[in-house]
Amino acid sequence: MADPAPPSPPGALARLIAAWIKALTASRRRSAAALVFALALGALALVYGLGIEVDTDLRALLPESAPSVEALDALEGRMQGASERFIVGVEAPTTEDAEHLAEGLAAEIGSWPETESVSLTRDYTPLRDHALYFLELDELEELRDELGAQRKQAIARTMGPGLTDDPVDIEAVSVGNGWDDQGAGLDWDADPEDAGEPPAEAKTEAGQPDFQRFLDEQRAALIERSELDPREVALIWPEENDAGEIEWREHVGQDYANEAGTIRTIQASLTEPATDVGFAQDVVARVQRRAEALRAEGVDEQARVEVIGAYNVSREVDAILRDARRATWISASLVVTVLLIGFRKLRAVLLVLVPMSVATGLTLAATRLTYGELNALTVFLFAVLFGMGVDFSVHLFAQRQRQGAVADWPAVIAAHFRPLASTMLTTAGSLAVLALAEFQAFREFGVISAIGVVLCFVAAITLVPALDHLLGPLRRLQPGEASSDDAPAGAPAPAPAPAAPDARRRLGPLALIRGALLTALVGVSLVGAPQLRMEKDTRALKAKRPADAKAPIAYGSTVGRCSKPLTLVAEDPAELELVVDRVLDERGALLPGAIDTGEPREPWIREVYSLETMMPEQQAAKAEVLAEIAARTNDFLAELPDLDAEAQRQRSHLEALERLAKADPLRLDELPDWALEPFRESDGEVDRLAHVCIYIASYHIDELVAVRARLDELTAGTQVRAADSRLVFADLMVLVERDARRLPIIALAVILAFIALDQRRLGATLACFATLTLGLGTAVAFMGLWPLHLNFFNLVVMPAVVGLGIDASIHLWHARTRPNLGATGRASLIAALTTVAGFSGLLAAEHAGLRSIGEVGVAAILICVGVAFLALYPIRRGR
Repeated sequence: MADPAPPSPPGALARLIAAWIKALTASRRRSAAALVFALALGALALVYGLGIEVDTDLRALLPESAPSVEALDALEGRMQGASERFIVGVEAPTTEDAEHLAEGLAAEIGSWPETESVSLTRDYTPLRDHALYFLELDELEELRDELGAQRKQAIARTMGPGLTDDPVDIEAVSVGNGWDDQGAGLDWDADPEDAGEPPAEAKTEAGQPDFQRFLDEQRAALIERSELDPREVALIWPEENDAGEIEWREHVGQDYANEAGTIRTIQASLTEPATDVGFAQDVVARVQRRAEALRAEGVDEQARVEVIGAYNVSREVDAILRDARRATWISASLVVTVLLIGFRKLRAVLLVLVPMSVATGLTLAATRLTYGELNALTVFLFAVLFGMGVDFSVHLFAQRQRQGAVADWPAVIAAHFRPLASTMLTTAGSLAVLALAEFQAFREFGVISAIGVVLCFVAAITLVPALDHLLGPLRRLQPGEASSDDAPAGAPAPAPAPAAPDARRRLGPLALIRGALLTALVGVSLVGAPQLRMEKDTRALKAKRPADAKAPIAYGSTVGRCSKPLTLVAEDPAELELVVDRVLDERGALLPGAIDTGEPREPWIREVYSLETMMPEQQAAKAEVLAEIAARTNDFLAELPDLDAEAQRQRSHLEALERLAKADPLRLDELPDWALEPFRESDGEVDRLAHVCIYIASYHIDELVAVRARLDELTAGTQVRAADSRLVFADLMVLVERDARRLPIIALAVILAFIALDQRRLGATLACFATLTLGLGTAVAFMGLWPLHLNFFNLVVMPAVVGLGIDASIHLWHARTRPNLGATGRASLIAALTTVAGFSGLLAAEHAGLRSIGEVGVAAILICVGVAFLALYPIRRGR
């Protein structure tokens, strides 16, 4: 490599800042005034900043134009609340305990200000009263004919034996009204076709029609065809009791419970969405507190309560908070330990933490002014910012420490302002590139981090000299040794140690080894980097369930339908009907692009609910047939006293049939609340929403992306949108992958530009940039070969990795021609180790997502800084 140019003299800006620091440290009074002002400003900023809200809604990570956000916002705007049900599962050893616990919790949920409705049961009376309208028109006509055949058969059985001893030919009998009136009789010569041929499938083995068997077959057909499950059909469709009779109850309903009654669910609608993680955690805690109180009042201690479905985030959030608290203490202890061991001075801890505290308070206040809130990603920002911002204070103190007892801060600033400013600009610039991201969380993270890095730089340049000056000399002065206060203004700094001798000739073999290692790292990067993958199985990012934890409550049999449907939101009912028909056609089809779960996949569409599917069709035509059925049933009932015992056994069936046949067509306002509520909007409209029960591997982001793609096809050409909180992850992945294709190139270009501005020589620029690129490539290769996947949690680490990789490279390059290479190397190493210590606390996390932050942070930072040392530290300039 060609000999680099000698170090440049301080520039005008560096001399100006050095003069300011000289004035600031001219007396303890000035230093104290500056420190008090900064601490007061930082404290006020922190007080203001702590009022910032944390928006834990996952939608805050996306722009408002994201399809999932638009759909969910539109749905919640129409529903005046959350679009997803709040469901609580209860399991107890006895039916009584389960019922008491469910009722107590329902009363508690009903008292919340966020509750719009709460229910323990579903009323099926209106559906039972109109059960016949849910049959097809041809089935009603068949029922009408079957009823006539049954009546004819009963009359023939009654009259035949009295006329002849021979069996009656039922097919030759035609029954008219008033057959048992005086003067009336049977028409033995009528054409059997005029009376209607009894259905073959409704005949007994002896050729006689069986009315109950016919009704059973219609019930089975209704179960197979309608959107009602077997338990619901059993409620609304006539069914015999043990005595062979049909009991007609004034009201029929079904609890949200299993058959034994030991598992129950409570269904509620809340005003706040499930995607608001903080709110979801709060309501889960409320439920658990009330459950504990009910146990104390006498409910069996073995009774369990679980929040089910979309709001079931408490365990994950609790694990994250528990891990965060533990990691904070571990990380803080390790950071202090690194600083004490690295500098062997308690002063170092103060000089690093005081500027960082002030900068953090100011950054938090700036964030509140700029955005007003933090999101689920930027809430981790300040841990990352510490890793990037501590570098400035560490390097300043390392250079000051090598001066001995008395500091010459103007000389330190003049000599090191340029590399410090260069690292600040490259780090802040690369972060500011994120402002171009489509992924809103990246955009906010980049802007806030860039502001934070600049504030950390300013705080370190100002407060480290002032605080060090106030603390006095590093050690007790020897007799005749002047303090900094006694030093005349502009006194020269102690003479620097002579530059190290040229090591290139003596360390030839080491240089070859270094070259071989760097070449090997290039090969590793080329092989391993393409293998880096994004973690798309969200199960791998969750906290593990404790080994002694009980299995989740098996609530599936209590809710009837799926607990978390996808909602179709339309402006035009006709468009919704069109999309519903398309989705109905998907039943029986596999999801295109579905992942391989290792098991045979089932059709992804299970059921579709809308007013189109809930309300009976052709009601006017059916009403005409039902009027005929009602008339025939009425006649049959009037004739029963004169018919045989077999006909008499059909009385309860005929009475029930008469009630059902006399029902008018079902109106929307007659539907029960539980049936209408999922479709009812705040303006009273009920025909612009539909719900789809889907069977997908919702834990995998690729599957969610496939669902999004297929839904886009099914809704093409319409304004219908699919609303489901699970689709937020699909949109997140689409935007992240789109940003990942362009932002790294832009960020590296910005970094290259700032390095070139600093170095002003092609060779130096390429050396620093190549070192950074190799470090990043090696870190990515290591992650790909481990494998250690990227995810939505550990993505926040990468800016810190880039920042420290840049810092180490630039500082080492600037120090290569100076006698302070040792101090610079130590400072770079300490800065890296403090950041590693900060991330190390997360290695003890139970939550896999948080633990991955620690794993990526520790590995990537050590690799990037290690590569910088390997490539640049041995380079010395000969005399």
